[in-house]
Amino acid sequence: MKKNILILYNNILHYRIPFFNLLAEHYNVKVLHSGKKCVCVQDKFEEIIVPSKRIGPFIFQKGVLEETMKEEYDVIIAFFDVRLINTLISISRHNRHAKFILWGAWITKNYIANQLRIYYLKKGYTHVCYTQKSLQDFVIRGVDPKNLFVANNSFHVVRRTCAYENSEKTLILFVGSLDQRKQNEILLQSFSDVIDKISTKIVLTIIGDGEQKTALIGLANKLLLNDRINFVGTINEPEILADYYKKAIVSVSFGQAGLSVLQSFAYGVPFMTKNGAISGGEITNIKHGLNGILCSNQLSLSENIIDLCNNMERARELGKNAFDHYTKYCTMVNMVQGFQDSIEGTRFAIVDEV
Repeated sequence: MKKNILILYNNILHYRIPFFNLLAEHYNVKVLHSGKKCVCVQDKFEEIIVPSKRIGPFIFQKGVLEETMKEEYDVIIAFFDVRLINTLISISRHNRHAKFILWGAWITKNYIANQLRIYYLKKGYTHVCYTQKSLQDFVIRGVDPKNLFVANNSFHVVRRTCAYENSEKTLILFVGSLDQRKQNEILLQSFSDVIDKISTKIVLTIIGDGEQKTALIGLANKLLLNDRINFVGTINEPEILADYYKKAIVSVSFGQAGLSVLQSFAYGVPFMTKNGAISGGEITNIKHGLNGILCSNQLSLSENIIDLCNNMERARELGKNAFDHYTKYCTMVNMVQGFQDSIEGTRFAIVDEV
């Protein structure tokens, strides 16, 4: 008989749906969240949509405590964002029959938030980390490792392709929302600095939309990049996106390294970002010089763009290693296995411990 699982979440974004569906192949899954309706006929999990209210940095979700008190659940998995006040309360006020599992916390620069995370984890609650590095960060702060599990955060790609084998390699690629955190103005400036040192066939291609788009187009005009830059906009069709990745030499996001790292790796394209980029732990998948590049500054970014564009065999080698890394550690099946481990007390997920 399948166990009944309740997942407490904030807003379901499109990239989480494959994860919930795959988990629902093993359990009866309900996801409580405050986003828009997202479950379709073909989906295997149920959703409970509750209203939420934000007061300052804190989020209050109505109905969380009532749902977690129900006897029908064998397991409750709570997305461990300390701003979700009702979730924090439910940790100590829930159906005592249910195993309570926390998910997704890591050590940040916020001292108070870190102390809250460590406080709850030291009380013995099971926690699912996004990376082995995150797990180790909690262990050195006194959290019992037997209560910690790893489910490598991932982005599901339906039809993967070995982009490193593609004959045409003409793109430096950015994929994601165009906001200040990505520091795309630095990418444009670096590309402008090296444009005369790489093939004229190579084009900087920006896929995505956001608040910075107008400013970035203006900067491209100022830098006289019009013939060598392409603002594509948002792409939701996997087949079209795959065509861009096939032609990509490298995927770049200088200021932030999130799930775009995993998406790039899934296609066999190396990822370039800066050391210390904003990340929820996804940056730890990048092994400098093996499957991607960690830049120290803007000059380093420029130098590495030149290197990869003029040494295509090295770019392909990095791409193959990126593809292999995703295959071993970052599939959605392996991420789900990490959660199964936390539920069943097993250790079957393949974890990158390097």
